[in-house]
Amino acid sequence: PFAADHWYQFEFFTTLWFLLPWTDGSTLLYDVVTEPFLSPVLTRIKKAMDGKIEMLLAVVNSGYMWILWSTFLTLPEEARRFVVIAVGTVYPIIASTVSIAAKTEEETFWLTYWSTFSVLFILMDYLETWVGSIRGFYSICLCATVYLFLPMFRGADVVFRRVLVPVTGQYENMLIRDTELVRRQMERNIPANLHRAVFGKAANVFLAEKMMKKEENVKKQD
Repeated sequence: PFAADHWYQFEFFTTLWFLLPWTDGSTLLYDVVTEPFLSPVLTRIKKAMDGKIEMLLAVVNSGYMWILWSTFLTLPEEARRFVVIAVGTVYPIIASTVSIAAKTEEETFWLTYWSTFSVLFILMDYLETWVGSIRGFYSICLCATVYLFLPMFRGADVVFRRVLVPVTGQYENMLIRDTELVRRQMERNIPANLHRAVFGKAANVFLAEKMMKKEENVKKQD
C-alpha cells in the first residue's frame, strides 16, 4: 500500500515541520487545536488523575505488583513495547499540555522529562533489535520510565542534572535557570513592597561571595 510504503517519509517531514523555526508547526498546532480544544478536556482529566497514580502504587502491595509484572511478562514483545511507550507518553502528554496552558512552573519539569524520556526511547529503540526478546528488557524500560515522571522520584531531574547537563556542557545555563526559578519563588513568597529591598540584599550576598573569592585568589598569588 502507498501509505505504508511512505509512512517513514511522512513521519520525517512532519517532525521537521514541527521543529524548524521557519515552519514552527508545533506552535501552529498548539494555537489552532491544542489550546482551544484539547486543553480544557485535558485539564479536567488531569484533575481527576492527580494523586491517583501515587495512591495506586501505595495501595497495591508487593503481591499484586508481582501479579501485574508477571502479566506484563506474558505479553508478546510488541505489546510490551506498546505498554512502555503508552506509560511514558499518555499521562505526561496530558500533564505537560495542562502545565503549558496554565503557565505553571511544572512546564519546566515536563520539558526536562521529555528530554530524558527521548534519550531512553532512543536507547530502547536501538537496543531492542539485539536484546528486545529478553524478558527483562522491557521491564527495565518500564521501571525507568515510571522513575522519570512519578512525583515521588522525579527521576527526570536527576538524570538531567547528572547525565545530560554534564554531557552537553550546559552546567552554567542550568545554574542560570535555577537562579531564575529561585527569583520566581521569591517573588511569590515575598510581599511586593519588599521585593526591591530583599532582592538587593540577595544580590549583595552573591557579590560579597565573589569579592571574597577574588581577595583569596590575590592573597594566594602574593
